[in-house]
Amino acid sequence: MKKMTLLLLGVASMTLASCAPKYTSATAKPVSELSCGEIKDEQARLAGIRAEAESKKGVSKENVLWALFFWPGAVVNEMDNRDVIAKVDARDAELTKAFSAKSCK
Repeated sequence: MKKMTLLLLGVASMTLASCAPKYTSATAKPVSELSCGEIKDEQARLAGIRAEAESKKGVSKENVLWALFFWPGAVVNEMDNRDVIAKVDARDAELTKAFSAKSCK
């Protein structure tokens, strides 16, 4: 009984740790206050977040584990990934406009 409980806790921990990356633009510095270097750094950071979300989309190990042990988790994980990608793309578009407006090179 204890072994089964430990196994389930281990699996639950692994699946919860492998959820979609979190990103919120609400805590990000306003685009108008960023320097050219900060814009480039922010775009690089966003590219990493987007790549992580893309890797966890579709038939990924995370979604397979969710589907095996708790199928609604796979749906929620997929929706979270799409949400993160949409937010990252919107922020990146703002940064690209600011980069052009500030004549950064």
